[in-house]
Amino acid sequence: MARRGDAKSLAADVYARIRESIFNGTLRPGDRIQPAVLGEQYNASTTVIREALALLAGERLVQSRTGHGFYIPELKRSELEDLTLVRQDVESLAVRLAAERGGVDWESKLMATHHKLARTPRRTADNPNHTSQLWSEAHREFHAQLIVACDIPMLLDICQQLGSATELYRVWVGELTRGHTRDVEAEHAAILDAVLAGEPAKAAEVLAAHYRGTADMILAQWPEGTEVAPVA
Repeated sequence: MARRGDAKSLAADVYARIRESIFNGTLRPGDRIQPAVLGEQYNASTTVIREALALLAGERLVQSRTGHGFYIPELKRSELEDLTLVRQDVESLAVRLAAERGGVDWESKLMATHHKLARTPRRTADNPNHTSQLWSEAHREFHAQLIVACDIPMLLDICQQLGSATELYRVWVGELTRGHTRDVEAEHAAILDAVLAGEPAKAAEVLAAHYRGTADMILAQWPEGTEVAPVA
């Protein structure tokens, strides 16, 4: 029998593997998740699988429907609009506080995460329709570091959940937006510049515009009259 510490470690590993499968396209929006099947795939008990799925449900990357089990959420136009609105307000507060409270060590770490993001290719030749796992990780690290100095755990938890939920849209609708001319790298640099210049209000304004820009880019390509996005 696995010890409790071993079980927690296994659940964390399974959680990470399922999460990666969601973002690399193996598990698709609308797919039903069968714990028994994943248990065989990952050589883990259904208890461990369900624990990992519960963690993912907390991030809104998985949904649980009574009597129907677990699913990957469908992508809905109205939900993207709502998520963007809430994320703009919540993270604007978080970045303002971070810029006011953060010190030199935080700024140094933020510059490092931005450098890593700027140097990481967004797409790979073997999966050109979706952003690469390495870029997605670097992107999450930059946005997480951007607000961590607000030093309010509950606020950071909310931001993390909103970020994960909206990332599904960025990843899965990425194919529709491959030809866009938006300069995302310049937007990230502008956010960093505002923070380093000691301008909390401007940092919040630029960050909110960044999130609105992502939503607008996706919605501009959304099939007219369709609420649920088709997944290629």
